[in-house]
Amino acid sequence: MGSPIESGGLEIPEAWVQSVANAFAWGILGWAVFVAIVLFLGMLAMTVRRRRFWCDQARSEVEVEFEEHGLPGFRRASAVLSCSVFEPPTAVHCPRACLDRHMRVRVPMARRLSWRKP
Repeated sequence: MGSPIESGGLEIPEAWVQSVANAFAWGILGWAVFVAIVLFLGMLAMTVRRRRFWCDQARSEVEVEFEEHGLPGFRRASAVLSCSVFEPPTAVHCPRACLDRHMRVRVPMARRLSWRKP
């Protein structure tokens, strides 16, 4: 004759383990949804950056405003808003090779003159 206590004793720990597993799974799912939303909103973020570099096409130093999209550290220039070569600066009508960061050659910044004595 079997005792009902033996079969009932295993149900409580199994139910507890199942509830812990469910809570853990929902936590992971919630975290994944949160990260996905943050990454998506970060990709939609747009900033305007001003850069100064040597342009081979214009054969001169230019100052350009770029529209950049993406997460900080992974931003990519997507449009040229203005360029000092053109008149007016917003009427950019070149092939826009400067959108590729490897095509831009940085111009060394002039050191600030210090009027303080050492």
